[in-house]
Amino acid sequence: MDALKALADIQQKHPGILQGRAADVREANLGDKGVWYRVVVGPPGSQETAVSVCGEYKKLGYTGCWVSPY
Repeated sequence: MDALKALADIQQKHPGILQGRAADVREANLGDKGVWYRVVVGPPGSQETAVSVCGEYKKLGYTGCWVSPY
């Protein structure tokens, strides 16, 4: 639920960045760190586009963005 709330917050505050992209929440079991839920957005179109989108979020203070295969 927290991941969905974070996504809704980002979409409301910065609607243009994720425009036209689908979002999904996926479970990530990090062993001793527990189970986390990640918001996955895509497809980005290219690696360069994905890096650019993450860069835009990092400039806004969102540090938990990284690029991975979709």
